[in-house]
Amino acid sequence: MAVAVRLLPGIQDAALTTSVTPVARRSRTRRRRVLLLTQWFDPEPTFKGMLFARKLRDLGFEVRVLTGFPNYPGGKLYEGYRIRLFQREVVDGIPILRVPLYPSHDNSGIRRAFNYLSFAVTASIAVLGVRRPDVAYVYHPPASIGLPARVLKLVRGVPYVYDVQDLWPDTLGATGMVRSPTALRIVAVAMSNIYRGASKLVVLSEGFRRTIAARGIPQERIDVIPNWADEAQIVPASTGPKLAGEPFTVTFAGNIGHGQGLETVLEAAELLARDGNVTFRIVGGGVELPALRELALSRKLTNVEFLPRRPLSEIGEVLSSSDALLVHLRDDPLFAITVPSKTQAYLMVGRPILMGVRGDAADLVKHAKAGIAFEPENAASLADAVKALTRLDPEERSTMGAAGREFYAQELSLDVGAARFSRVLEEESFLRPRFLTMKRLFDISISSIGLIIAAIPMAIIALVVKLRIGSPVIFKQPRPGRDNVPFVLLKFRTMTEKTDTDGSMLPDNLRLTRLGSFLRSSSLDELPELWNVLRGQMSLVGPRPLLLRYTPHFTQQERLRLRVRPGITGLAQVNGRNTLSWDDRLALDISYVKNLSVIQDLKILWLTVGNVFGRHGVVVDAESVMQNLDDERRTVV
Repeated sequence: MAVAVRLLPGIQDAALTTSVTPVARRSRTRRRRVLLLTQWFDPEPTFKGMLFARKLRDLGFEVRVLTGFPNYPGGKLYEGYRIRLFQREVVDGIPILRVPLYPSHDNSGIRRAFNYLSFAVTASIAVLGVRRPDVAYVYHPPASIGLPARVLKLVRGVPYVYDVQDLWPDTLGATGMVRSPTALRIVAVAMSNIYRGASKLVVLSEGFRRTIAARGIPQERIDVIPNWADEAQIVPASTGPKLAGEPFTVTFAGNIGHGQGLETVLEAAELLARDGNVTFRIVGGGVELPALRELALSRKLTNVEFLPRRPLSEIGEVLSSSDALLVHLRDDPLFAITVPSKTQAYLMVGRPILMGVRGDAADLVKHAKAGIAFEPENAASLADAVKALTRLDPEERSTMGAAGREFYAQELSLDVGAARFSRVLEEESFLRPRFLTMKRLFDISISSIGLIIAAIPMAIIALVVKLRIGSPVIFKQPRPGRDNVPFVLLKFRTMTEKTDTDGSMLPDNLRLTRLGSFLRSSSLDELPELWNVLRGQMSLVGPRPLLLRYTPHFTQQERLRLRVRPGITGLAQVNGRNTLSWDDRLALDISYVKNLSVIQDLKILWLTVGNVFGRHGVVVDAESVMQNLDDERRTVV
């Protein structure tokens, strides 16, 4: 039977799709505005550049970009550009604002730092003047990008989604870019501040999620969205059958730096030299390239080719002409939790992969059945993996490549990743940092005053509960708080602990006392929750904190209720309380989060006072009128 629900004037949401009576909703039909805040953008090679911006626009966002003047990866300003105060461009209908920076990307830590910091400062000024977005997408690295993100949040109240592509300071230490323990500690403190300020963190692997969560960030605020390849520029090329006598070609394409550890490749090439039918092709540039060339020359390796860096538009043909594609990083614990970005391009091209990275990257290739994993920095292991591939029939290698291509299309493609980002950006755009800060100050003030005023009545209630029901007088139960972080909910005790002859607890309706019924119907049992509010575990207004065991049964959309502090009262409580179905109650919680405002909170508080004194919608034994959420959803499944 349909339940007529009296929504607050002007408040409704599309989430209310069950039996709730429809009313006019507040207009939220305009396109959500998103600012892409990134130091690197097209024409620089980047994973979240123009391709990403176009896709977000196609998914319904109004997209703007704030970036620097292009100089990566060579550290030289691109032809056609010169440093100026600001430069505005419109590319494919997307406005781009470029701000000045110091161009550099060499081995000098000082110059690299100046490159990062110069952009951070000019971008921090620029965010004060751009059209206010609903949400910002922030691409990391470098960590200095967090400065304009924080300015945008603190000064203009814009939540930001922080896309973590590298773990700093871990990567800085692992690659040898920064060796000072003091400098690394400073970066660690800065990153902690940036992470905590982010509305949502997006990471590229489960390993990243575990590592960041271990540093105190709630898992609910961390989403895993793997990278995708540049599908617009990397186009797989068709190749004919291999000619007799042609060597088996293993290609590494990408940055040639300290972290890649490509000396291992040269050592493996030396082990395979006697076979005469395997060639290693290294395509790209980087700070370690000169030393690598010299090493190959000194060892007289004729089965190693070095090709210069190619534009992305040409790399598809290079990869497609290979028999196998190589990924390798040094054997560092940090790299075991990452997935090198070239992996996605390799999968998309559809060639077998030789994965020389432990952990998440190796697991991905094994799961996709797209190649062979070997031990990093172990030349013999790499040589054995190459031999294993050469022994396979061409059809078997083709099947391996096709499996990788299919896995990419289903799990890692631009369409899949952008759709996930679209959901995250839309959800985070509803959270309003300024309002939530003001709401917290209001909670502290009212809960403090409430506890002082209610101190004597609470003491009297506690004494009566002790005499009539027993000790303890306070009922304590773990509940999910903001970001699904558990806390202990406090209420006055309303039930006895009576058991049956077998020692099992009796049903709630048999343990609920007359005093308990009165406390529940009058909402006096909720008074101790003011202490939860004062401590920051709850708010006066918000979605009610449900049982911990209910959380796994929430839909993805329903988890949005966990992004704010739970409340003593909420939208569902002034629109039927326990007389509503679970779907309707949770839909009202979603509506509350999507329409955060001072007016909404004040209306809920006003209606709550009326409901308490009028005893409206009161059900002292909720289990007598509705199923537990977990039982209901298990039944549906």
